[in-house]
Amino acid sequence: MDTRRWSSSATGLRFRNVFFLVLFCRTATAAAVSQNALPAPSDVLIKQTQLTWNATANDATFTVQYRGFYDGGWTPLETCSSTPLTSCDVALVQAGEENGCVRLRVAARRHRETSEPVEACSRGGHPCSPDFTLSVSPGSLTVNLNRSQNLDWKYGGQLKHRIYLRRQGEDWQDHISHSSKFFDGLEAGQRYCVKVEFVLYGQKSLGPASCEQCDTVPDFSTSKQTLIVIVTIVVSGIVLLVVFAYIQLFKSKNIKQFLQPPYTIPPGFQERLPTAGRPLVAESPSEEDYDVVSSLTPRQD
Repeated sequence: MDTRRWSSSATGLRFRNVFFLVLFCRTATAAAVSQNALPAPSDVLIKQTQLTWNATANDATFTVQYRGFYDGGWTPLETCSSTPLTSCDVALVQAGEENGCVRLRVAARRHRETSEPVEACSRGGHPCSPDFTLSVSPGSLTVNLNRSQNLDWKYGGQLKHRIYLRRQGEDWQDHISHSSKFFDGLEAGQRYCVKVEFVLYGQKSLGPASCEQCDTVPDFSTSKQTLIVIVTIVVSGIVLLVVFAYIQLFKSKNIKQFLQPPYTIPPGFQERLPTAGRPLVAESPSEEDYDVVSSLTPRQD
């Protein structure tokens, strides 16, 4: 009986060691694969018809894929497939889509490895991407949207925005909105990021998304200090303006007299010119010949 118990214990120990060995090998293999995975291209941007990106691996080629509004999946772009370049002209594929709105992405490939594809975004250089700005205040953030006149004219109320919001390093949360969006209850001192894309007929994306923008939500103390600085600058400017106007209107003459250099008048400068013994004779500018008339006799008719 002791022999059976010892044999059973040894068998269980052997299986347990094998299990941990297999688990260790799989974990190590996954870590090695993850560490050696081909990095995806970065800064994938679309501006008008020019798609650009940055290579993050040596000896890699790149493949561009596109997806129209009515397409069910991604299609490789033949003119930019397995290319060593880091740019691609997508004018033809945009011309074939309604309004030129097409989504694009790029993946790197080296030997048999393929990176994760990265979708292109726009920094205010594409008519199918929303243009927006961020404004922050203590505990809140506002996404200010600028409407697209061309798309608004065509789709009207069917065109909306999908606003993605996240605290930096966390997952995205999306919100559908027709106009600018206000978010409150945010943590002060934290950095939040936003990106926006057009959606049509409910939930379907139209065109490339705008590139994300990030800003730090201030706390109340920082906002109060900023307000104090602004008020101080404004009050100082008003005081200086009032002082300057007062000087110009009432004190400019006194200041000029005060700034004049000292001077003395020579002693003989104010004495009268010597005219005694010199008769003043008025001379005519020119002399003419004339006859002296001694008497006048009235004429008798």
